Amino acid sequence: MASRKPVNRPSVKHPSHKHPLHIFKAHVEDEIICSGCELELTGEAFKCTKSDCDYFLHKSCFDLPREINHKSHPNHPLTLLHSPPYESNAYGCDACGQYGSSFIYHCSKCQYDVHVGCAFLPDTLEREDHEHSLTLVFNSPCKGREGMVFMCDVCKETVTENLWVYHCKVCDYGTHVHSCAVYENHEAKKRGEEEAVLEALRMESLRNARMELANMRISNKINNSVIHFGDEPRYHWVRK
Repeated sequence: MASRKPVNRPSVKHPSHKHPLHIFKAHVEDEIICSGCELELTGEAFKCTKSDCDYFLHKSCFDLPREINHKSHPNHPLTLLHSPPYESNAYGCDACGQYGSSFIYHCSKCQYDVHVGCAFLPDTLEREDHEHSLTLVFNSPCKGREGMVFMCDVCKETVTENLWVYHCKVCDYGTHVHSCAVYENHEAKKRGEEEAVLEALRMESLRNARMELANMRISNKINNSVIHFGDEPRYHWVRK
């Protein structure tokens, strides 16, 4: 009886990894993290051909352009790096303020760094609980207004003035650029929202875990955020 030969799937090379990769389909229950953007992997993707190597890439991360021009940093192009150019092997994203340790869009002249996911955020988005579109702006609406800080209208957390936000100029309504921009983390009002909220919380938990890991790699921790709870106004005077 003739023996079956193993199926040889075509493989490809990517400059971010030393081994060949081949295509596979990732499912939510696999709980795989992309080695490029460090977010959960689902759908068509690439994995390392070596069985003992846990390297995975979204197809979109595999196909990222090597250089982009971004509205947030108009004077210089941003170059795709497959690892941070710093001794700590981590970086703080100038868009969302969270840490990263893998793919990065980087300006070497300004040390300006952006997650690859943040670099392709949509210019506008809709929220079911707000009547107007929210526009992506590249710093807090309070920037330059001495003694005032801006608060996310969803989580009530202070937004650092240089971070990006989704903002409605008509209502002065704004949110963080990630989970707060899409979902509320509390008070689900409609049937089916609960699952969406849990998904947002799970993604937030993954980001927090990556942030803690990056913190361990950095000797000097940065912690200048202030958390507020309750129905407080989004602007706060800061005493000097």
